[in-house]
Amino acid sequence: MSFRESTLVRVLKAFRVLAPLILTHARDLRRYVLFGGPRRLDKEDRRERARRLADAFEELGVTYIKLAQFLTTRPDFVPPVYIDELQRLQDDVPPEEFKDIRAVLEEELGPVDEVFDSFNEEPLSSASIGQVHRATVDGEEVAVKVQRPGLKERMEADLRALNAMVSVLYRLMRLSGQASHAESMVSVSRDVNKSLRKEVDFGREADTMREIHENVEREGFDDEVVIPKPYDEYSTDRVITMSFEDGVKIKDVEELRRRGHDLRTVAARVVEAYLRMAFVYGVYQTDPHHGNLAVNDDGQVVIYDYGMSQRPEEEVTGAFARFLAGLGMRDHDVTIAALEDLGSVEISSRAQWDAMREWADALSKDVAGDVAEVDIGKVARRFNESFDDFPIQLNQDILLSLRAITGVQGIATSLDSDYDFSNHLARFFVEKDAFDLELEEIRRDAEERSERLYLDSMKEEITDEVKEASKRAVLSVVGGTLVLGSGVLYAAVASLVASVVLFAAGVGVFAKVAASFRENDRVSGPMFMMRYEMEKWGEEHGATETEEREKAAVE
Repeated sequence: MSFRESTLVRVLKAFRVLAPLILTHARDLRRYVLFGGPRRLDKEDRRERARRLADAFEELGVTYIKLAQFLTTRPDFVPPVYIDELQRLQDDVPPEEFKDIRAVLEEELGPVDEVFDSFNEEPLSSASIGQVHRATVDGEEVAVKVQRPGLKERMEADLRALNAMVSVLYRLMRLSGQASHAESMVSVSRDVNKSLRKEVDFGREADTMREIHENVEREGFDDEVVIPKPYDEYSTDRVITMSFEDGVKIKDVEELRRRGHDLRTVAARVVEAYLRMAFVYGVYQTDPHHGNLAVNDDGQVVIYDYGMSQRPEEEVTGAFARFLAGLGMRDHDVTIAALEDLGSVEISSRAQWDAMREWADALSKDVAGDVAEVDIGKVARRFNESFDDFPIQLNQDILLSLRAITGVQGIATSLDSDYDFSNHLARFFVEKDAFDLELEEIRRDAEERSERLYLDSMKEEITDEVKEASKRAVLSVVGGTLVLGSGVLYAAVASLVASVVLFAAGVGVFAKVAASFRENDRVSGPMFMMRYEMEKWGEEHGATETEEREKAAVE
């Protein structure tokens, strides 16, 4: 079968599996696709739709499983219930037959028996992108990661199918009035294409691994953390040969305890490793999970798999460092100012700054493990009162960074439930000489921004009040004149109809004046990252105040 035919087959299969789900979603937004109101869905309806999407991705195979994993990093675009279901998709798949793996090895390196001293045909692990085998070369024990045969061709075909569907959906969503969601979908689609193509480039992965390995050794951090060393002469764009690093996977907590490892020390080393990669080395692995981390017999943390990695721009790294430092020190003005510097939020009023302070306080408590202290209902109300659009907009670089940091936090607390992640953040950014974090200067700058907003908002509020008072005064005079005029008109010409009309007009004007004294705090629009966090907390820590009131009313 030719590549063109393969692409066509993949496109047709994707449309067959996904078209019913796309139509269902379109009807949820507009009952008759292009017009009509949205359908009312309860929690179980949304859960069922999420399950169907996860099942569809699983049926479509490797590329779509990787797509699902990517979408779980986009809480700005994917609702929490979908993230929950997509996270269940496992990257583990049955291994390829060794004859097919041998074919890839011989295409890339030459005859296996000549290149390697020995090669174990049974894989150590198997994932959707490739599988790892144990071998020896030049008398040294190595691990060999081999890309699945035909993977790039299948992935390119699948990406063509995805791009075709996105193109159709983009037009349908714009026609149905979902322009902002359509643009977000196109943005996510571009990120998916970029991310998946990077992950199948083993040459890039080996370069990243080598750079981090050299940084760890140069800094003397290799007594705590081990990064496998790639062997350049035995590596290509489809094969990575690296030093073999054995260890107990971090998820096997009981085995770690049995071997005498101190779990708090292990947690601290994991956190320290990722913070150093991100903020000292400038390049880091963005996929921290229990399968990619192990502990060897010497207590060193071993970090595997650099297919998903990130090299943010220096300005982004600096602002993100200030953001995390603010969280660690619970200095909310610093946190908010860093988000502004990242271009993630535009704050133009005192009310918005105050709402952001409460959000930052909630986030810092979550990082410190004190989420039970957070009043989610209060935070939500402040946001609804202050923002009418996305308050926090994060690009892909920042989202991957956040994913890595929150993943590391989760691993640390799974090893030691009392681990103080925020304290580690504070110590890291304060004590490291490598950072140009002049904390007092940063605090002064953040406080000046806050005070300037307060003054500007106060001036605007006074100006608005004067304008509103003048408007009310004029309307009151007009209303009084109309009411008085209705009496004069009736007395002069005895026209009941004309007098009633004039009187009603005057009453209407007075009603408008009265209505202007009522504050309208109702604001619509999605709340981006914050809504995701609130829904996640709500599911984990009980119902929101609104849900509790509704439940009480029913009972």
